[in-house]
Amino acid sequence: MKSYKAEELFDQNGRLKPELAELAPKGDRRMGANPHANGGILLHDLRMPDFHVHAVNVPSPGCGQRPGYAGVGLFLRECRQDESGSA
Repeated sequence: MKSYKAEELFDQNGRLKPELAELAPKGDRRMGANPHANGGILLHDLRMPDFHVHAVNVPSPGCGQRPGYAGVGLFLRECRQDESGSA
């Protein structure tokens, strides 16, 4: 752990040295201030296709017509097409 050279990064109280703390972005340059990462600035309703279209008939356990992931894959592809306008 000595290879991390903590004595160069932290003071005697274990706090990050002020000159290093100054390097962190401020204001709108912070990662949490980015509208794509914020989770609240760019919100809009998700347009979802009718998931019933992708239902798989399962008359009894283990007797499906196709694997469940195939229907989910098609549904997710359709969701993506609705959101972006293309596949």
